[in-house]
Amino acid sequence: MRTSFFLAPFLSLLGLISARSSTGDKVLVVLEPSVQKDDYSKFWKSLKDRGFELTFKEPKDKDAELVKYGELNYDHLIMYAPGAKSFSPSLSPKSILNAQFSGLNTLYFLSPDLTESNRELLREYDIEFIEPSLTLLDAFNHPPESSISTVLLPPTSSIPDSNGEIISASTSSGGPIVYSSGTVHTTGQNPFLVDILHATKSSYIGKDKASKGEDNDNASKSKEPILNGKKATLVSALQSRDNVRIGFVGTGQLIKDDWWGTEVATKEGKSIKTGNADFISDFSKWIFQETGVVKIIDSTHYRKGETEPRELYTKKDEITYSLTLAKHYTTSNGTSAWGPFEVDDLQLDFTMLDPHVRTALTQDKSTSAEIGTNYKAKFIAPDRHGVFKFVVGYWRTGWSYIQSSTTASVVPLRHDEYPRFITGAWPYYIGACSTSVTFLIFCALWVSLGETDKDRKGKKKAE
Repeated sequence: MRTSFFLAPFLSLLGLISARSSTGDKVLVVLEPSVQKDDYSKFWKSLKDRGFELTFKEPKDKDAELVKYGELNYDHLIMYAPGAKSFSPSLSPKSILNAQFSGLNTLYFLSPDLTESNRELLREYDIEFIEPSLTLLDAFNHPPESSISTVLLPPTSSIPDSNGEIISASTSSGGPIVYSSGTVHTTGQNPFLVDILHATKSSYIGKDKASKGEDNDNASKSKEPILNGKKATLVSALQSRDNVRIGFVGTGQLIKDDWWGTEVATKEGKSIKTGNADFISDFSKWIFQETGVVKIIDSTHYRKGETEPRELYTKKDEITYSLTLAKHYTTSNGTSAWGPFEVDDLQLDFTMLDPHVRTALTQDKSTSAEIGTNYKAKFIAPDRHGVFKFVVGYWRTGWSYIQSSTTASVVPLRHDEYPRFITGAWPYYIGACSTSVTFLIFCALWVSLGETDKDRKGKKKAE
């Protein structure tokens, strides 16, 4: 939903600005009955301030259809029902997966009380959670008056550097993230999974004596492996080939009002502002496709001296391929817009089964596109006949997947397109001509120097 440039200032005064998401502004929030909606009011307010329309439902609501007549009723889904044992048919795990195939971005808020049905659903993404009786503990990084299950995570060491546009630099260097009563998971071999937040080296998984009433030594008897540091993933994300984004947050306490924009005491006695608000804001912006979104504006190819694409190219033609990319961003008045996207690692494959030409796409600064950045590549068509494809694939963490494929054929020269004389064949030309001229000279000399009739009569008389 996009707002006109001229109407944006007036709509902003009326509070009618569209959402900043590139895909839509309708959000379905599913809360299990044990979750108190008012305990997370600051998070809901932050989403509304960004232009989203929130609809709250329970797991058993039958009127919460995600897809109707093949179209999505909602653009995004927030699922905060880790302990729910049953769902309505419209919110069943199978329905959610089908909706995600249709383009539904999903944000899961989880807890150690995960039911087996939810665990089975999360295994579909190649994610495995620890036992329900265990939680993340840290005896060295927690508020003095809180349980050791309320872990303070320093962003500088808990947020990986290579996450693209998911978490901003200011958040990565900001205040500690409070991770309270949260579960831990491990990511499998799925190449589309990205670790966003992991535990510290001093943290571990176990049973909290304050909340469970049991000894932590019992944790050592568990068959669950000890996880800490980068192996203990707390928040992760997945982006499918169709650019559908799914987020997994190990605890819903991360967005609770108690830790949203408040201050927390450290063991040194200092009071520091928490980074929960900044972290979940950055993460939800990425999940709801407000940041890290790139799209193809235009792509074309043409021969030297022309401007229109051709279906047939001949070998040795000089071909130019042009691609325009745009990045989604939010304007100062809160509207959705597209602008330049500048990278230096974009490449083009001219391929038939295997790439015959692989070259870099460089930014063309001689032309200025109205929206986006133009990239070009020039190459010579290979001496191979067949159907080729112009293929551009850009896959970087934190950015939308860019995939473009255009078909064209390379054919041999026509009979009247071959050169009349080949430079390398001049020795053969000279040899043929010289042999012909020599033969003619020989014939002329033979005829001119032959015996006449008079000479023949004289010889006969002499005899």
